[in-house]
Amino acid sequence: ESELGRCGCGLRALAAVRRGKMVLTPDLLRLTGSLPRTLRPSSLSRLSARALCGGGGGGGIQRFGTGDPRMSGTVLHAKSGLVFISGQTAADEDGVRAQTAAVLRKVDERLAAAGTDKSRVLQAQIWLKDIESDFAGMNASWMDWIDPANKPARATTQAPMARSSILVEVMVVAAVKD
Repeated sequence: ESELGRCGCGLRALAAVRRGKMVLTPDLLRLTGSLPRTLRPSSLSRLSARALCGGGGGGGIQRFGTGDPRMSGTVLHAKSGLVFISGQTAADEDGVRAQTAAVLRKVDERLAAAGTDKSRVLQAQIWLKDIESDFAGMNASWMDWIDPANKPARATTQAPMARSSILVEVMVVAAVKD
C-alpha cells in the first residue's frame, strides 16, 4: 500500500498495486462512493490525489459518497479544515448498544478516509428513537468509543426515525489533521 499524495482538501489518496493494476483502498472507495475499483498502471502518471477527490473547485468544498440522491455521505471544507459526516445508522443490528457500536465504527471509517480520527471530533449530534429506554445503552457504547482526552461537544435528543428498525443516528463534525 502506498500513499499517492494529498489534494488541496487534505484527503489522502492511498492505493495498492495488485496483479499489475492499481486498486484504490476500501477507505477511499467508501468515502467517494463513485471511483472505479481499479486503474491501469499507465494511469499512474496522470493520477493524483487531487484528481481522485475531484479537485479543488467549489470554494474548497469536496463532497463524497454522493450515490444517494438526497445527500453526501461526507463533506470536506478545505478552507476551514472541517469534515462533516452525515447521519449514520445501523438498522441491521439488534438493540441500541449494538447499533451505536456499529454506527461509531462507520464514523471511524469515514473519519479515517478523510484523514482524521475521533480525537479530532468537535461536535456530535445523536438522535434516539426512545431516549427514555435507549439513552443508557447508547451512552455505554459511546463511552467505550470516545477518546476521553478529546471529548466533543454533544447533543442527544429523541426523534422519530426514518425506519422503525433504526434506534440511533449519529452525525459528527471533525477537524482534519494538520
